[in-house]
Amino acid sequence: MKKAKGIYLIADGLGDRPIKELKNLTPLEYSNTPTMDFLCKEGVTGLIHPYSPGYRVGTDWGHICLFGYNPADHYTGRGAIEAYSAGLEMKKGDIAFRGNLGTVDNSLTVIDRRAGRIKEKEDIKTLIEAIDGYEIDGCKFRVHPLTEHRVAIVMSGDELDWHIIDTDPGTACEGSKIICPIQKEKYQKSAEILWKFLLHVKNIWDKHPINKKREEKGLYKANFIITRGAAAAMVLPPIESIFPKIKVSVIAGDETILGIGKMCNFDYVTDKSFTGGFETNYLGKAQKALEELENHDLVIVHIKGTDLCGHDNNPLKKVEIIEQIDKMYEYWLSKIDKENTYLALAADHSTPCHFKDHSSDPVPAFLYGPHLRVDKSISCGERMVAEGLLNGYTGSQFMRTIVDYLGYTRKYGA
Repeated sequence: MKKAKGIYLIADGLGDRPIKELKNLTPLEYSNTPTMDFLCKEGVTGLIHPYSPGYRVGTDWGHICLFGYNPADHYTGRGAIEAYSAGLEMKKGDIAFRGNLGTVDNSLTVIDRRAGRIKEKEDIKTLIEAIDGYEIDGCKFRVHPLTEHRVAIVMSGDELDWHIIDTDPGTACEGSKIICPIQKEKYQKSAEILWKFLLHVKNIWDKHPINKKREEKGLYKANFIITRGAAAAMVLPPIESIFPKIKVSVIAGDETILGIGKMCNFDYVTDKSFTGGFETNYLGKAQKALEELENHDLVIVHIKGTDLCGHDNNPLKKVEIIEQIDKMYEYWLSKIDKENTYLALAADHSTPCHFKDHSSDPVPAFLYGPHLRVDKSISCGERMVAEGLLNGYTGSQFMRTIVDYLGYTRKYGA
C-alpha cells in the first residue's frame, strides 16, 4: 500500500451552540469559510465525540483521544501532563498540579481566575522565582511557568497521596471562594501541606513589587495559585506502538499540547509567534506544517483561540479566528500534492460561548483527500455535517481513520 501524508488541524473548543446575535447560528456556521466548505463538500464529514457521547472532557483528555489513545487506560490527572510539558521530572510518590496565577482578596474570594490573563513573561518568571523550591514540613515545591497565566507544580515528599481535590471553584466562578483542599475524612497530610504552601504564596505575592506595579497600572495582581488536576506520574506508550513506523509532528504554542505530544513521542515545533492565546501566527503555522510534512507522515496543528473565545463568551472573536483557520486550509490546498495528501479537522471538545465552559456536544470534523467515500455535506458547520459518514465516531476512531488512509494501521486477523 502506498504511503500518504496528512495535515490534521485541531481547533480547540471549536464546537458551539446557536447564538442569537449570530442569527441563531453557531460561530462556525456563521463564519465565511469557503475553503473549509469546499473540503467538506469534497470529503467525508460528521459530528464526532472526542471521548464518548454525553461526556464532557478537558483539553488534556480530549487531545489524548484525538491523538489515538484511550485516556482511561493511562490517565492519572492533568497535573502530570502539565509537569511533563514544563520539563519538571516526576518520580514515584510525587504529586503534580496544574495551576492558574489568579487574583483573590484577603478572604480568598476569587476576583479573577487568570489574573487578567497575565502574560508578561518576565513578571511571571520573577513571581515564580520568589516561591519556587520552597520547602515545608519536609516537602519541596517546584513551580514552572507554562502558557500565559498557567503554571505547573510538583510536590515532592514522603508518603504523599495524590488524591487532593481542586482549590479552583470552577470556570466562570469569579466571586466564589477558593476551596480548601483539606478534607477531614482522608488525605489529610498532603492536602494540609499544599494549603500551607498556597497561603505562603499569597503572603509573598501580595507584597511583591511586580504586583505593586500591576495595581498602579490598574491591572489585576497575581497573588495566588489556583490548583487543579492533582496527579501521580503518568506514561503514554509511544505512537509507534499503536501505528508502527509512523512519524508524527505537532505544532503548537500551548505548552500542554506540546507536552502531550512529547509523551506520545511526537516531534514538536513551536515559535514565539505560535502563541496559545487569541492571537497567533496562523500563516506561520501553516507554512511550518508544510516544512514538517517533508520529514513526517502526519503533522498536527493546534489552534487555541477558539476555546478561549468560548470561555470568554466572545462569539464574534471566535468567528474571526475560524476565518483565519479557513485561510490556513486555503494555503495548504494551494500547496499540497492532492493525489497523496489528506487534510483533516476536529476539536478536542465544544466550548459554547453562552456556557463559558466545555460541553458534551459532539464536534464538527472532516477528512479531505484521495479515494474517499464522499458524503452529502456541502458546507462546514455543526448542523451541516451532522449526517456525514463520520457521524458518531470517537476522537480515537477518527485518528485511526486518518492513519488508515495514510497507510500505517495494522490489519487484524488473517
